[in-house]
Amino acid sequence: MWAALQRKIRFWQHPAASNSELILDRQRVYILPSRAGLVFGVILLAIFIASINYNLSLGYALDFILISCGWLAINFTFRNLSGLGLECHPSQAVFLGELAHFKIHLNNRAKFTRYAIFIGFDKTSMQDVDIPTTSTHNMTLASKPLQRGLMTCPRIRVQTAFPFGLLTTWSYWQSAQQLLVFPRPEKNPPPLPYSGEGNQGEASSSEQDELSGVRNYQPGDSLKHLAWRQMAKQSGGDNDVLLSKHVEGGQKRLCLLSFSALPDQLGLEQKLSRLCAWVLMAEQEKITYAFELGAVRLKKNSGEAHQQACLTALALYG
Repeated sequence: MWAALQRKIRFWQHPAASNSELILDRQRVYILPSRAGLVFGVILLAIFIASINYNLSLGYALDFILISCGWLAINFTFRNLSGLGLECHPSQAVFLGELAHFKIHLNNRAKFTRYAIFIGFDKTSMQDVDIPTTSTHNMTLASKPLQRGLMTCPRIRVQTAFPFGLLTTWSYWQSAQQLLVFPRPEKNPPPLPYSGEGNQGEASSSEQDELSGVRNYQPGDSLKHLAWRQMAKQSGGDNDVLLSKHVEGGQKRLCLLSFSALPDQLGLEQKLSRLCAWVLMAEQEKITYAFELGAVRLKKNSGEAHQQACLTALALYG
């Protein structure tokens, strides 16, 4: 019996993970008196003892009526949670330090409304919902990831004390849904590694590209792209700035983002954070770049798919 009780407690605290919809059947729903319910039980006992000592017929009647209400509370509280369907779907990938969101679908197939259903990852993050008859309610739960990589949805607690608050019925649900957590991008990273700057990349020729205008000089711009003529026209003023030629067509710029080329004094997570920041910077500036991380070798490219492939490799590295 003790071994069976231990298995039940483990099943209760750490339910098996599942990707499919979970129906809260009788084996998964637990019910115990709340603090108010314990006080209510003490009052019933006091009324019963007083009725015996003083032979109070009305005391017996009151006590039995209250006991009947408590019995009905057990049934209604348990029924309010039993049979509820739960589904989980992860949202988009996030960066370390951001909130990870999981979309929860509550399916009520019963022919009665479920009131005051509380759901959350812990007691401090509970959200209460009412689910009408034969309907589905959608909600989002958020949790802060502690490390990069694949984040499994935390254990979810579902509970209710409806209708009287004398009892609390609850259940735990462990979803197997996961989402990707990318490394935290480095703040104020150094300029992107281009060719001719530490031999960390190779440049694409832009002499044949079409000149479309000039823009303010940015760290990492090649000196041969400086717009000398335009700077000469505005020289002599108080607000002289460096200008670079802006070209269109072909491959504008190319750099190699390589893990092995980073300084050895940086730690693993620092290197990954720098590469993450460089990937975002290159995409923002529409720069063609190659990527190397361990066994992952991605050829020069750009765009959403290339960015996601690089960030995924960073998230799952090691």
